[in-house]
Amino acid sequence: MSKPLRRITIEEFARRLKVTTAASDKRFAFFLGAGCSVSSGVPSAGTLVKDYWLPRLRDLRAPSRKDLDTWASEILPDYSPSNSAAAYGQVIDQLFFQSEERQREIESLCDGRFPAFGYAVLSGLVTLEAGKFNVVLTTNFDDLIADALYLFTTARPLVIHHESLAAYIRPTRTRPLIVKLHGDHRLSPHNTARETATIKNEIEASVRTLLHDRGLIFAGYGGNDKGIQKMFEDLPTEALPLGVFWISEFEPQGIVRPWLESRNAVWVQKSDFDECMLIIRDEFQIQHPQRKRFDEVFDKYTETYKTLSARIVSLPDTTPEASLLKEAVRRTDQSFPDWRAVTLEAQRIEREDPDQAESIFRKGIAQFPQSGRLLADFANFIQTTRRDTKAASDLYERAIAMDATDSSLLLGFANFAEWFAEDYDRAESLFKRGLEIAPNESDLLGYYADFLARIRNNVDEAETLFERALKIDPTDSVCLSNYADFLEDKKKNLEKAEELLRQAVATNPSDTYALTHLANFLAFTRGDSDSAQPYFQRAIEADTENSFALRCYAGFLWKPRGKHDDAEELFKRALAADPRNMGPLVDYAEFLWEVRQLHEDAEKLFSRALELNPRSTMVLVPFARFLREVRKDTNRAAELEQRLKKVNA
Repeated sequence: MSKPLRRITIEEFARRLKVTTAASDKRFAFFLGAGCSVSSGVPSAGTLVKDYWLPRLRDLRAPSRKDLDTWASEILPDYSPSNSAAAYGQVIDQLFFQSEERQREIESLCDGRFPAFGYAVLSGLVTLEAGKFNVVLTTNFDDLIADALYLFTTARPLVIHHESLAAYIRPTRTRPLIVKLHGDHRLSPHNTARETATIKNEIEASVRTLLHDRGLIFAGYGGNDKGIQKMFEDLPTEALPLGVFWISEFEPQGIVRPWLESRNAVWVQKSDFDECMLIIRDEFQIQHPQRKRFDEVFDKYTETYKTLSARIVSLPDTTPEASLLKEAVRRTDQSFPDWRAVTLEAQRIEREDPDQAESIFRKGIAQFPQSGRLLADFANFIQTTRRDTKAASDLYERAIAMDATDSSLLLGFANFAEWFAEDYDRAESLFKRGLEIAPNESDLLGYYADFLARIRNNVDEAETLFERALKIDPTDSVCLSNYADFLEDKKKNLEKAEELLRQAVATNPSDTYALTHLANFLAFTRGDSDSAQPYFQRAIEADTENSFALRCYAGFLWKPRGKHDDAEELFKRALAADPRNMGPLVDYAEFLWEVRQLHEDAEKLFSRALELNPRSTMVLVPFARFLREVRKDTNRAAELEQRLKKVNA
């Protein structure tokens, strides 16, 4: 006689799960069956048997029989109309004679499915800190949980879909692990009664390791697989110390029932997987997927295209295939389906013909009047090319009024308010507003941390935000470099700073920003010019028109190396690449003053830089010193020094 299982509601289960996993060493594994995938468009095992496969088998073998259930009971010993899923292995074996036929059938059922709400929530649960739920076992052939992790999170799961990968079944506290116990729909899935009667020894041994210190949660599973039954019955008694939970509308009756009884399993009475995940999401406050995650995919695609196309456009016409490549770029620019086509076209010519670029932007805004992103790109053009901070600010205000929930727009406006408008209160309010919308947005966290460190001198909070940002995206070269600067300047922790800079380069080997930061650190902090030079050269090779890299390399060749002619050539290249960039203007002005003794030329460059940003300490400090020491113009020097005091107040 069956021993009754303890029964609780899904609400109580969610609360108990939250309380249990509050301790960092308490972890659970999920076991997913076909029922979890129904709302994502994959039929359940019972539906496949009764509504898909049995009618096809009947039409092949006994087309005159209209009493499907009676006929099925005659040919399938395990068939029951009330539990058709139990005959899954038998009916697929009889319907499809060849393994290739079975594989094509499973592929057709699994391909093109999009993970529904329940899988999206589960992906957030799986990526919670400390690996509380980062192990998923499944008899499903589909990719829905892996796809959900790729789509809705930044995690990259390790998927074990064949016994040859069993050696890699090692739980960690970070990376999600998915073990497909019956294989993958593309790689000889195990689906007949004979194939599912056992689990490969390598897989079974590794699963024992996974479950020795966890609890186990079944969802959407019927409990009819003999191989799964044997695998669980062979677990040592000390395994699964946090218990076994069976989520289903009905009390389990499959062949796994005796094992559930022996483990004092708890029946969580709830059928719908998505509804279960809704309750659990609410209890754990799992974050919704961020729209920026999806925008970033196309944004990064666009950025890599812009890098490629800029290199092609700069090719001399005599270069082999130059005309072919440039024509391909022209057609590709025009083929972008949205506002990005406008930005690409305008940015391509903004240096050579800023008036035409502005005209393109304005026509594009008329064409895409609801695009806040296009307005933001136009604002950036107006600031960097026209140097009209007021007009740029107005454009940003219009952009966020169109979409007040776009964290990318808020971040862009915050950086503009900080660096160009120097409205620090406005910048901070925008950073905070962005983090209210997207609290786990690594870019926002990293840039706000940098703001707090430099502008507010809030060292403790800045460090906390840097750590949070890098926990979310440990490959972010900008955040790694800015955090390294913070550790060097505020914490005097040079070893950790260097470690982060090397991490930035290791994970982004062609990133000019990361390479230049590491080169600067080695050259000017460590005093190791020989080690620094290759990184400067790699930075220039990665982006030959990056004014930041050119300017920094020029400074290196000037002061530590004393190669003045080479340094001047790079200063000129930096200014040609970005004539409105204040950094190269100031550095080249100092070079002309101190090395070439060309004071007239130096003053012109200082004055140009001051026009670009009259409140920047980068230009106020050296220009005031130049006026006092070289020009002997104490009045103008005092005026700049007074302005500097107001900036620093």
